[in-house]
Amino acid sequence: MNDTGQKQNEQYWTAFFEELPSGDELGLKIPNTYDSHYRDLHMGITGCYIRVTQRVRPPAIYAAFVMKGSAQDHFYSLKEQQVAIENELGGKLHWSERIKGETQGYIELKYCDVTDKTDWSDQHQWLVTKIEKLVEIFRPRIEKLI
Repeated sequence: MNDTGQKQNEQYWTAFFEELPSGDELGLKIPNTYDSHYRDLHMGITGCYIRVTQRVRPPAIYAAFVMKGSAQDHFYSLKEQQVAIENELGGKLHWSERIKGETQGYIELKYCDVTDKTDWSDQHQWLVTKIEKLVEIFRPRIEKLI
């Protein structure tokens, strides 16, 4: 990645973490800001994360519930609850099985220009809302399975 992309990532996530409620409020471990295009927020459950992603090309932002390692064993139990989960979420999740050693259900907002700083607050609020919903929906389900 070039320096411009790294700087954009750092600025985007720095601004995002200023708007994100504290980790204690969300029940998440909030990472330091790095130059990556995504951030994993640990749920305090082994192998379970909420991932937020911002992408320049094609332009989009995502919020996802991600399972790694042994937590992936519960993917099908959660997938069986897809209709209920999506009803609670108020939108359709894209379910991805075992991509790059992890499984995830993610919701995507396409066509938002992550380089447009004037739109960041709206993008960040969308991500915060989705993070809160994903935690609310997935935490009790995964705690029952583990």
